[in-house]
Amino acid sequence: MTTSTPGNTSKSETLGFLASRPWLWVVFAFVMLLSAWSVLFYIALNNQPEVVPLKHLIPA
Repeated sequence: MTTSTPGNTSKSETLGFLASRPWLWVVFAFVMLLSAWSVLFYIALNNQPEVVPLKHLIPA
């Protein structure tokens, strides 16, 4: 039987909040990925290349 004393903390308590919940890292990484894609699409849509009309050639 073990008893908890003030100086005796478990390993999960000393690792911290995120270390004891690794699924939060996955959620955080997914949110960061979606944010990056959103920024890239926003930049791409607001900086589209100029439309160049095509010259139609007469078939030979």
